[in-house]
Amino acid sequence: MQKWLLLIIIALSLSACSNEEKESDKLLSDYKQQQLDKAKQVEQQMQKRVDNLDQELKEATENKEDDQPF
Repeated sequence: MQKWLLLIIIALSLSACSNEEKESDKLLSDYKQQQLDKAKQVEQQMQKRVDNLDQELKEATENKEDDQPF
């Protein structure tokens, strides 16, 4: 009787420690991926803004040089 009980406990312990991905782990992984995607979008938007500001500064500098008399 004790042997059977011990075998059942061991079997249950092993099945509880399976390598299957838990649903909570999958949800957390999905959430992390969504946050990473959002961060990449923000980074792209910021890079576009920097590029636009660089272009505006370049144009303003060129216009200022054109306005100066020789």
